[in-house]
Amino acid sequence: MSSPSPNGIDISGPFAPIYWGFVVSLFLGGMTIVQAYIYFPHKGDRSSIRIMAGCMLLFDLVSSALVAQSIYYYLVPHFGSLEPLASVTPELSAECLFAAIITFMCVSHDLLLFFSLETNRSEMYFVYQLYSVRRLDLGRWFVVGTITAFAILAFVGGVACVATMYIFKRGILSDHNRTFSIFFGLAKGFGALADALATIAMCMTLASSKTGMKGTTTLLNSLIQFIVHRGALVTLIQTLLLLTFFAAPTQLYWFAFHINVTKLYANTFFAM
Repeated sequence: MSSPSPNGIDISGPFAPIYWGFVVSLFLGGMTIVQAYIYFPHKGDRSSIRIMAGCMLLFDLVSSALVAQSIYYYLVPHFGSLEPLASVTPELSAECLFAAIITFMCVSHDLLLFFSLETNRSEMYFVYQLYSVRRLDLGRWFVVGTITAFAILAFVGGVACVATMYIFKRGILSDHNRTFSIFFGLAKGFGALADALATIAMCMTLASSKTGMKGTTTLLNSLIQFIVHRGALVTLIQTLLLLTFFAAPTQLYWFAFHINVTKLYANTFFAM
């Protein structure tokens, strides 16, 4: 609770995670802008991939703007009051929708043809890489199917979270209502599983693709190292997001991780 003090009202308890999480997200957003500035002048990728990259950059910026507006709403017009935290703002609900779109759009045109349906998700970007490295045998088809299923379940859970936020409004940020908690757990849990499995599968495929030539081996080792670091980081953040959401339901620690997961997806998309 906020309490009067000689220096003003102390609201650091509930708002510190939101503030510092947003500060970190600004740094990550800045990195994405720099990566995009480096990426777009090069014409190597096909037009569909470049359009997707432009949309990802735009949605990432819109996501940051929506979070900023929500923080403004809680801290400026309602400064000193914790009552507004009982309900979620329309901007935050919209931000969660953009977050779902960002993590749903990292699929190449070739993967869309490969699956013969319109599916986009960041974890599926690694499915595409797994497919493009080597023609798939039965075992790899099983892995691809499992990652795809986890990714779709995570996306459906994310959309359900957004719908719950618009319907209930209260019991979202803290003291979560049961419906929102279930969908949130499904979305983030399957997302973490998809990230972990995609990382393992891609690394195993790259490792088995070594030819014995020094230059090729060095390149593959670098790719494996990057993929391991990327996968470990995103999976770690997803896991911490889940743990803080369920272990501290009356606090907003989870929100700091939530607003940075999509930033990591955007960063690693441009890095790849």
